[in-house]
Amino acid sequence: MRTLLCVLLTSFSLPAFASETLGITGASLEIEKVQDENGDLRNAGRAIVDVAITRFHGFQGDLAYSGTGTGDVGTVAAHLYMTPQHGQKYGLFASLSDVDGRAMLYGSLGAEGMLSLGEDTVIEARAGMGWADSNGLDYVFAGASLAHQLTPSLELEVAVDFAEFDEVALTASAYDAGLKATYRPEGAPWSVYASATQSGLTDHGSETRLGLGISLSLGTLGGTDPHTRPFRTPDPVAALVRRGLW
Repeated sequence: MRTLLCVLLTSFSLPAFASETLGITGASLEIEKVQDENGDLRNAGRAIVDVAITRFHGFQGDLAYSGTGTGDVGTVAAHLYMTPQHGQKYGLFASLSDVDGRAMLYGSLGAEGMLSLGEDTVIEARAGMGWADSNGLDYVFAGASLAHQLTPSLELEVAVDFAEFDEVALTASAYDAGLKATYRPEGAPWSVYASATQSGLTDHGSETRLGLGISLSLGTLGGTDPHTRPFRTPDPVAALVRRGLW
């Protein structure tokens, strides 16, 4: 966990130093406290860097950490995307996650896209598949989100994600439905946010998680413009890890 946190901080500080030579357009660091289904407080964090490869192509890299009662999860993700015209962004992504203290590694591959629905509204969608090296687990998943800038300082986002697991040891469907409110003073590099997520899994009921976090951004990263807004990186297997089912 200490190593991952150091990498998160390093990846956030380097873009500010090297942005002029590496084509880095923005970076952000998020630190969050999450109240899980048992009422326990868990730590979470995410660092993002966005790099312009060409005028119409870019790369987004993520490092994330999520604490759970059955093992902390570290994730690295890469997004390669195109911005063919104003208000559109789409591409491919891959992620790899490791559960601390356990011999469990899982990865996902998929496609994603963003579309502007107006000056202050953007919709995002993705779909993909994944597998784990533990007991042959594989899965498919899909999700979508809608974000709207209510005022120059306040943004609301609703998101829903689905995953389907079909194995000898487990056949189940999972979902996450969340609401997130972000407040960022005009011209400020920092923001605060609060979230509430309802998570369900077949034959295992549903649970509610609450989160409160702070984010620091550099460059042009953020907002509801697809050209500057980072892609989300969902974790379809998190529902199993949190419940200790895998």
